[in-house]
Amino acid sequence: MRILVVQNSQTAPIGIVGEALVDNGASLVTIAANEGEAIPDRDGFAGLVVLGGPQDAWDDSHGPHFPEVMETIRAFADADRPVMGICLGAQLTARAYGARVYRHDAAELGVCPVTLHDHAAEDPVLGGFGPSLNLVQWHYDTFEFPDGAVPLAHSAVCGRQAFRLGRATYAFQFHPEATAGIVRGWASRFGEEAREKNRSVLDGLDHALDAHLPAAEDFARAITRRWLALA
Repeated sequence: MRILVVQNSQTAPIGIVGEALVDNGASLVTIAANEGEAIPDRDGFAGLVVLGGPQDAWDDSHGPHFPEVMETIRAFADADRPVMGICLGAQLTARAYGARVYRHDAAELGVCPVTLHDHAAEDPVLGGFGPSLNLVQWHYDTFEFPDGAVPLAHSAVCGRQAFRLGRATYAFQFHPEATAGIVRGWASRFGEEAREKNRSVLDGLDHALDAHLPAAEDFARAITRRWLALA
């Protein structure tokens, strides 16, 4: 199966999710949409992954490709082909269906506790996990749930961590794809953006990655395998 991957930044590759997709028989076609590469039609693709990035999902001036990405999300969902939106991709999925995306009052950076909703117990992708997980986060923005969304996860800081629309459109605010190298790359660039001001939020990051990333990687590989099965 061919999976279309929309990349929004070179700093946010598909990581563990990509490895899991390939391990389970998928081939990936990655489009650097933020660099002007055209997003192909859904024909010939079994599913869509929209990755993260440093942009704000509500600001098309810094993401002029966002309308095309949202159109692509809707096209795959309309064809009942699985969609996985990660962080920025999750926010764009919410926005694609009319929900508000905005700056949150607190950032989540590093490894943070996430709790699965009761709705997740019967979900084909998230069922059987949790209820508490320690997962990578790296976001300043959040979203409202679009109409018809099934809430799947929340955290103490951010009440909307994951949702499903329809049969197979998933949005994850957390980062299942993130390897230790990806996260340390984000940390190394902390302070390059105006919104990044308090480096103390990264205290203990290396310890948290060592302690929690192995289990988070197992979780990521399992949910990716289940997501691919929906295709």
